[in-house]
Amino acid sequence: MVQTQALDIGSKLKAIRGEKRISLRTLAKLSGLSVNTLSLIERNITSPTVNTLYSISKALGVKINYFFDEERIEEAIFAKKGQRKQVETKDRGIRFESLGTGLIQQGLEAYMLTATKGTKSGTKGVSHLGDELVFCLQGKFQFEIKKEKYTLEEGDSLLFKGSLPQQWENIGNGDSVLLMVRGMEK
Repeated sequence: MVQTQALDIGSKLKAIRGEKRISLRTLAKLSGLSVNTLSLIERNITSPTVNTLYSISKALGVKINYFFDEERIEEAIFAKKGQRKQVETKDRGIRFESLGTGLIQQGLEAYMLTATKGTKSGTKGVSHLGDELVFCLQGKFQFEIKKEKYTLEEGDSLLFKGSLPQQWENIGNGDSVLLMVRGMEK
């Protein structure tokens, strides 16, 4: 049985802000988000969209998995099916499953993202450093990258520069699943 845990971005956000000595006002300027939005996230009153989480992680200079994974430093990581860490944003209809993190000088992040019907990444596009590959495992997604729309169905893939504004929506009839791999700039 796979254990899904509540996503506690708030305490992680507060901890990293304290560690980096960044005020909410400064983080708001760096991320393009409002102080009110960041405060609600930090107090776990609301869950961020995927795009919001990318904006926060980019502004703080951390990988997105900082918010839901313990830090390990290994040379090889084995993640058995059913034992990988999952986090769910219940109010957003999104579940992330980390496919492995904690390598020494890790150069990529890999996730399986499950989204309920109609779920969107957010209302505005987000960008990040590095390249990104998405592969549709189940269902149907629509990606918009630099105002160009791409429809991905089972077996379709899309490779793009992470620096391009991007957003997605599950346009399938039920849950849709993506394999997401992000290369990180060093």
